[in-house]
Amino acid sequence: MQNGKIQGNARQSPTLASFNQKVSQLTWQPLGDRVMGGQSDGAVVCAEGGVGIFHGTVRLDNGGGFASVKADLPEPFNAAHYTGIELLALGDGKTYKIGLRNSTDRRSIVYQHAFTPETEDWSRVRLPFSEFIPTWRGKTLTDAEPLNLEHLASVSLFVSGRQVGEFRLRMQDWVLF
Repeated sequence: MQNGKIQGNARQSPTLASFNQKVSQLTWQPLGDRVMGGQSDGAVVCAEGGVGIFHGTVRLDNGGGFASVKADLPEPFNAAHYTGIELLALGDGKTYKIGLRNSTDRRSIVYQHAFTPETEDWSRVRLPFSEFIPTWRGKTLTDAEPLNLEHLASVSLFVSGRQVGEFRLRMQDWVLF
């Protein structure tokens, strides 16, 4: 991202989240189970070659069982003309979720989509916006409004479902398709 805007042009898909240290304007904040007394931790770091690494440890102590991070977009983004998010990922056998919010408030509804990337080779992951599920505090909401694609305000990453132990997800930029 440059100048506070989502990158992209007519020939290139816009980048929603970049892990290139030179252009990324996202600041990933941990939001794990510590908010409820848990001991899990997670962080995102930008590594060489534009690779983002979501890593940490999920622990069940004190009612824990998930780790997450959240980054507010520099300004709300209108994704109404796109179908979803695509990224290259290399996983560790665990299932992850990308979350989208229409607000920067961490207590707002988060629309999530789960994926389990390959562990041996980089895999292309495509997450259609139509399959993002509204949740609040880990519970699926059946009466929530659909995700407002005209006002994406923040992005999140989760490892949940009590997948205990260390985790490491490597990713490249999230682009819109």
